[in-house]
Amino acid sequence: MFAFSTENKPEEVTIEMDEQPKQASYSKSENKEFKAETRKLLDIVAKSIYTDKEVFLRELMSNCSDALEKHRFNLTKGHTKASASDDLFISITTNTKERTITIFDSGVGMSREEVIDNLGTIAKSGSQAFRQKMSEADEGEQDVSDSIIGQFGVGFYSSFVVSDHVQVFSKKEGLQGVRWVSDGCGAYEVSDADNLDFERGTRITLKLLPESREFSTDGLVEKTIKKFSQFIAYPIKLNGQVINSLGAIWYRSKREVTVDEYERFFENLASTKIPYKYLLHYSTDVPLSIKSLLYIPSTHNERSGLMQESSDVHLYSRKVLIKEKCQDLLPHYLRFIKGVVDCEDLPLNISRENY
Repeated sequence: MFAFSTENKPEEVTIEMDEQPKQASYSKSENKEFKAETRKLLDIVAKSIYTDKEVFLRELMSNCSDALEKHRFNLTKGHTKASASDDLFISITTNTKERTITIFDSGVGMSREEVIDNLGTIAKSGSQAFRQKMSEADEGEQDVSDSIIGQFGVGFYSSFVVSDHVQVFSKKEGLQGVRWVSDGCGAYEVSDADNLDFERGTRITLKLLPESREFSTDGLVEKTIKKFSQFIAYPIKLNGQVINSLGAIWYRSKREVTVDEYERFFENLASTKIPYKYLLHYSTDVPLSIKSLLYIPSTHNERSGLMQESSDVHLYSRKVLIKEKCQDLLPHYLRFIKGVVDCEDLPLNISRENY
């Protein structure tokens, strides 16, 4: 929900913010209830769909990325005028004492109507609707299809897996700011928000459950983001420090990737300074859209009789991790190969944890 090319390594950006944010004020407040069937669905989303609570960060990071991609697309097509606030980034702030985690993106933001439509309706995917709109208007839907992640419209509600109170502030550039608040128990409050400390974007603050307070610590948040979302194309800052320093080089043409980038990626992937022997970087469009980068190491543990190698090829979809060490991608006798396979056409289930 939160500027640089998807083709290049992220660059550090400087974010200048007031030391003390402006005091927001609210007006035109409304209390709304989810429909009866929606209330039951929200409970299912929070307690049944996701098997591991850490995935809430993956879902929120994906929403941030989509919001940034929409703004970038609008700038490219001339739907939005360029301004001084066009730095595209995601910022995360943790507060262990208050047991909160706050996530901000400088993306497209939402109007009051969009907040009610998108956050008040479970299984309504704003990203899916955006792609559909671009397709119908013939305005380069393919330009964003590779980068827009959201599909099902339930990812935001994974917030209630780890929290009992969610507050959202959102603002489209030039429009009135909006505040949305819910405890996930069947109702939400939406109001106009004045004097927000940002001109465009969305900020989400989660009040974590006592049993989920570990997500208010830097260490676990950084580890989780690097596991699921480090290849998002925009800088992610955790308490002021950029933590996604690697780009998804498998999305680029092999003619554009340098030897140093290949070596650095392998070091990170294999957790070793020993260089690789060979690599295979390829992509296909039919019958499936697949982008892949595979390495053959120069050595492995089985040569020393220490242990049997396990598969170290990770499955991604649109740069988001779906399954680590996926054993179904290659036959067992190729278990020494390391790398990534990214397929946009995976028929993912609603939690994006299986395919």
